Amino acid sequence: MVSFIQRLPPAFTTFIGVQGGTAQFATQMLAFGYTHPIIIISLAFLQVSIPARYITGEIELKTFDILLTKPLKRFIIPSSIFTFLIIALGLQFIAIFLGTIAGDLYFDLQINIADYGKAVFVGFVFFLSMGSMAMAICTFQIEKGKALSKTIGLIVALYFFDTIIKLSKSLDHLYAYSYFQLYQPGKLVQNQVDASLCVLISLVLTGLFLMVAILQFNKRDL
Repeated sequence: MVSFIQRLPPAFTTFIGVQGGTAQFATQMLAFGYTHPIIIISLAFLQVSIPARYITGEIELKTFDILLTKPLKRFIIPSSIFTFLIIALGLQFIAIFLGTIAGDLYFDLQINIADYGKAVFVGFVFFLSMGSMAMAICTFQIEKGKALSKTIGLIVALYFFDTIIKLSKSLDHLYAYSYFQLYQPGKLVQNQVDASLCVLISLVLTGLFLMVAILQFNKRDL
């Protein structure tokens, strides 16, 4: 694996954040699984699809009319959907963390599990902010398809912005402004990133977009 990684173009190793032959290579490779594109897509799936289906989709189908005939405060609806996202995302990250623990025990990797627990928590809060962002977008839409496409478009744009910064040394000054810099498991497990700062920024974004979602949902026509 070390030999293979060392033969890759420098741009690719910079993109994945893994340097072959270093003392931290095994740790980097294990942490890279947390940011594998398939993992990113899996973790983002519910955060994007659930708000589009159960906020914009219900508005499009006019099913909220029946629900709101009962003495129910409007803010409970987006709050309940956000609570479901918390539970679903929590279960996903617990499964990922259990996989890391199982791998450590079976292969005797002798890694610091606490560092991976830190990375898991940072990832949980990061994808929660993504979910609140999706909710805010969906409360402004009237068609589920458009809500989904706009949310996916924004996330993809942010992801490619992060990729371009990683691959271009001339854009290093924009590094701190990349959304996906808030989730860097490879650097988190090596204590190269301030986990508390990542959590704080993600929580601020979560609270901000959740507030926008609740306020917009409360005042819009259903």
